[in-house]
Amino acid sequence: MASVLAMGGAEGAVATYRRTHQQYIGGARKLEALISELIGEEEGINYLSVAARAKDPASFEAKACRVHPADPSRPKYDDPLRQITDLVAARVITYLAEAVDRVCEVIEREFEIVEHTDMGADVKARGGFGYSSRHFLVRLSPARAEQAEYDVLRGLTMEIQVRTAVQHAWAEVEHDIRYKVAIPDERRPEFDRRFLLAAALIELADTEFTAIDTMYRGLAAEEQPTGGDTFSTDTLTTYLTRRYPDAPLARTVNYAWMLDILARLGVDSEERLSDLLRDVDSTAVQAAMNHRFPAGMVRRLDDDLLAAQGGDYLALFGDEERRLGILRSRLKALVRAGLLPE
Repeated sequence: MASVLAMGGAEGAVATYRRTHQQYIGGARKLEALISELIGEEEGINYLSVAARAKDPASFEAKACRVHPADPSRPKYDDPLRQITDLVAARVITYLAEAVDRVCEVIEREFEIVEHTDMGADVKARGGFGYSSRHFLVRLSPARAEQAEYDVLRGLTMEIQVRTAVQHAWAEVEHDIRYKVAIPDERRPEFDRRFLLAAALIELADTEFTAIDTMYRGLAAEEQPTGGDTFSTDTLTTYLTRRYPDAPLARTVNYAWMLDILARLGVDSEERLSDLLRDVDSTAVQAAMNHRFPAGMVRRLDDDLLAAQGGDYLALFGDEERRLGILRSRLKALVRAGLLPE
């Protein structure tokens, strides 16, 4: 798809894009599914939403026909289909700021990074408040680009944005006001001031949500073990919060997924799970995985179960090839670290 050349100038590019737009829509679906799998199923990161879209043809036409800012006699884009980098774009929205860092780590690991911009870094460095989001331009990694299911995305530069829910709310309102409403010059200072105030409150909200999460984990850590009580989603969450006090919460669906895995192992209570993990050095396991940021608590348990069971753990997943590939890679990391025999 990305190798299709324009027939000449913006007009040819627009015609080509309109003709192939459905392919880009298919590519967006693939990107959305891939990111959801990577951050949710594989890493257990707690997030609100992942959404990807293909650029609307009318929006592409407007962008492709822009003139060069330094020379109005020339077009801004000589080859719009290659130079416009948001033909397929995704946005990841998380609940907590720490999850933004974890998502970004996954993106940096799983994609070829063309460009990475921290939109809030410069503003914070100047002591101000404003738009805060992480923007990536990426391509598929060479290994993934070889897979037939990703043919539609091969060679394409894509955009991925990552931000918290409150940052997203500010960005959406700010965009709608500044770019869709003609604000008179004399009113701009008033709008600027209110957006600045809102940005400060949003940063405060993100900080307070993190503090609330820390308080919750402190309470959960103080809760007494339930011993032989049968696991439920709630009791497993509490157990994992005690076992991994620094690990971020996972999505509710991830705890249900882990309960199913524990059931396959015949583990249905804290007592049995603690016995299974008795000899596992969880800190050493995570060091072997080489994360820059703390992994989510369900991912932590998944890694510890792999360390406890070794190759036998893989037998639980039958012919789930994608899952088995992930576990084999992690198993190699544990062997390299000397935590499991070769």
